[in-house]
Amino acid sequence: MKVIILLSAYNGEKYIRQQFDSLLAQSLPGVEILVRDDGSTDGTCEILEEYAKLTAVRWYTGENLGPARSFWQLLQDTPDAEYYAFCDQDDVWDADKLETAVKALVKLEGPALYCGDVRVTDEKLHVAAEHMVRPEPVDYPHALIRNLAPGCTYVFNRAARDLLCRFNAESLGIELHDLTAYQIITCFGQVIFDSEPHMSYRQHGGNVIGAYRPTMLSKLRNAMSFWNGPQKNSRSRQALRLERAYSDGMSPDRRELTALYAHYREDRKAKRKLLMERKNLSGTSRFLFILAIFLNRL
Repeated sequence: MKVIILLSAYNGEKYIRQQFDSLLAQSLPGVEILVRDDGSTDGTCEILEEYAKLTAVRWYTGENLGPARSFWQLLQDTPDAEYYAFCDQDDVWDADKLETAVKALVKLEGPALYCGDVRVTDEKLHVAAEHMVRPEPVDYPHALIRNLAPGCTYVFNRAARDLLCRFNAESLGIELHDLTAYQIITCFGQVIFDSEPHMSYRQHGGNVIGAYRPTMLSKLRNAMSFWNGPQKNSRSRQALRLERAYSDGMSPDRRELTALYAHYREDRKAKRKLLMERKNLSGTSRFLFILAIFLNRL
């Protein structure tokens, strides 16, 4: 059995050694590491070459695509394996992370994804919070609204990887590789969520996406991102991509729901139907969902 860790690196010289050491210490045998350097300008490539002397590590470099497209390129470039895992350059994995995931996935047939909670730490790996992920239903309607868990916890089987590779990130565009993967696999396969953390999720000034902190300020920032920030219309844009890539294979109810998100801004009937989806949410999330629909910001 082979498991390939997919790591996109960019200017990661400060923390990547610790991450590599934790990957090489995995208790599961048959683990390989494939790294795509996304155009680093620091000493990352020298560190990658150093670790490439180990047979489990292979790397290559390419133009700067940004994290989402870089990870998706890794999906296209990786050799065949039974399982794959997304990996960030600045975290530290527990030794049993992959073994735990594979034990859960091996029981499933068809496209399947394992994801989980994380232990939040500061840059020196001092624990700030034992858990980060808020409980959410694992289903496609919720996946169209937001991600369940960080992509660095994702482990998925070959059937899932083949399914993901049908999504052409270059022509369709991609904003978040983990959200895209989660939505696709939730639509067509099975998802396992592990509430027990098996990795340290390091927070520092250079994080692309940081940990959720349920403060009033963070809630306000999240709300504002609906209107004029990076989340403005992100859900409808993403639904349109999913519709273009996978509509023919979706079940009728999921095809209809995807179309509602994709086209509600130009279709009043779709907007009314989409408002009924608020039953899947509660509290502040429901209010923001309704307001975003009315203001064409979903």
